[in-house]
Amino acid sequence: MIENIRVSLWDVFSFFLTGLLASCLVVGFLLAYGLWPFTEFVETVAKVPTAITLVAGPLVLTLLGMVIEPLANYFDKFILHWLLAWASKSKHKHSSEELLLAEEIKSKYLGSLNGRIENPYYICKEYVETKQLSTTFMVFLSRYGFYRNCAFLSMLSGLTGLILERTWLSGIVVFLVCVFAAAIFKRRADDFFSYLAPAVYHAFLIDKLSWVPDKKA
Repeated sequence: MIENIRVSLWDVFSFFLTGLLASCLVVGFLLAYGLWPFTEFVETVAKVPTAITLVAGPLVLTLLGMVIEPLANYFDKFILHWLLAWASKSKHKHSSEELLLAEEIKSKYLGSLNGRIENPYYICKEYVETKQLSTTFMVFLSRYGFYRNCAFLSMLSGLTGLILERTWLSGIVVFLVCVFAAAIFKRRADDFFSYLAPAVYHAFLIDKLSWVPDKKA
């Protein structure tokens, strides 16, 4: 049974690495603000059995990432999207190509569904995943999820620093630095998201197109 378990890039980037990053941030804040003495931290880590570190550790971090991921998704959709709108402008460099590919697919491959389905992306994505045509889009999707989660964790770090800092001035500085980091992560997430649909359409069309050599050449 265990050998049949499949681990995707989404599991690694959006769940495991997110859980690992969140854990590092929590430990970092506890140590930086003296809430967990460094000597006690070292002693606690030294007492943890290797088996737990190698087996239970990744599972716990993945579970933590699975809890954080939906929170980051809703936070990005309803708050961060508006709060950092200045840093997450729509990407136009692939929009024209995406529209061109979508129109080609709708007109030639959707049949009677043409005109009834506005966006063929999800059908094409399901087709590509089912036939295992390409993993390129999954790379973009997993990176998008990871950087979106990083933006969420950056904002939480900023609020935590604002509360834990001894003075308002230092708290505001920490908060602004974290907001700037969140803006960078948000922008990077949007970069990878802009690649997603064209990658799915490319894989779909490569499988569907009949490649005819140019006899004139």
